[in-house]
Amino acid sequence: MTVDSKLIHDSLYAPNGGHVPKEGGSCSILLKKRYTSVVFCPGEPFEGQRGPGSMYPRCICLEHNGEKNGTLLATMEYYTQTTPVFPIYESTDDAHSWHYLSCVEDTQLGYRCRFQPHLFELPCDMGALKEGTILCAGNMIPQDMGTTALHLYKSVDAGKTWEFVSEIIKGERDEKHIMGLPVWEPFLLQSPDGKLFCYYSDERYKDHGNYNQLLAHKVSEDGGYTWGEEKIDVAFPDGILRPGMPVVAYLPNGKFIMVYEMVNQDRIPVYFRISDSMDDWGEPDFMGNPVIAADGSYLTGTPYVAWIDKGGKDGTILVTGRGFSIFLPIQSWGWASGKRWTA
Repeated sequence: MTVDSKLIHDSLYAPNGGHVPKEGGSCSILLKKRYTSVVFCPGEPFEGQRGPGSMYPRCICLEHNGEKNGTLLATMEYYTQTTPVFPIYESTDDAHSWHYLSCVEDTQLGYRCRFQPHLFELPCDMGALKEGTILCAGNMIPQDMGTTALHLYKSVDAGKTWEFVSEIIKGERDEKHIMGLPVWEPFLLQSPDGKLFCYYSDERYKDHGNYNQLLAHKVSEDGGYTWGEEKIDVAFPDGILRPGMPVVAYLPNGKFIMVYEMVNQDRIPVYFRISDSMDDWGEPDFMGNPVIAADGSYLTGTPYVAWIDKGGKDGTILVTGRGFSIFLPIQSWGWASGKRWTA
């Protein structure tokens, strides 16, 4: 499809609203299924599994670990009757096969590594952490689900062993709310000037501003050992909308793209914003640009975004998530203005 450039926001400060895509055009990148491999099967090497087994998979390809470069590391939520951890699986043959490598355990609170693990490899030295250090951020939650804490762990041996680094933010217990005032879904990315960003979803403002849930971030200047003040990115003070699952990617023109879901809108649509800065995403109550195809198909929740150097002179942005009928690759041909999107 081709979207009329006049209908796409060219400013993060534009009013809320959607767009009506125009038909025509086509995507210039062809995605083909090559093979299927099983990363993880609940039950091994851990016991006491329960439904749904595993969810929230995340994978990285090592690029700053010398002879280990090209190795894939994957993790996920693991559901068990015993103490949950974040399993780490490794592939050294381009995902044809996988084997269990290690696990991240909650060594600080004893809460359990329960939800939303995210892996990130440092592309350069940061504070005391060296290039190639693997970071794992995840949600530590006790059995009664009354408290959440986003913790950061590190591995300096390509994922074999893990050590606690810091607590990024904590959602405290609150008697007025069943789940307290939780925080969710950490996502790590390094800025061009060498700072570590952690984006996440935050429910702690329910009684202070009437935010059902909002998106925010913190910044670390020492590789994740200490964190600055929280900055709000996407928020709606209506007590209803729940923006969630923020994911950010670099674009080749120096800009950045953020995608997120909008819970409590019909069918949980996915939106995106483009910014010149990882630290400033414009007015928090700007809805964003919807990810939608010409035939009306669109992504519905659980978004992820990445840029690849294929498909066009400026490469291709890929956005994934649940959908009604199609997988939706998004391609931009106008990096400078953020205009003319095709899918």
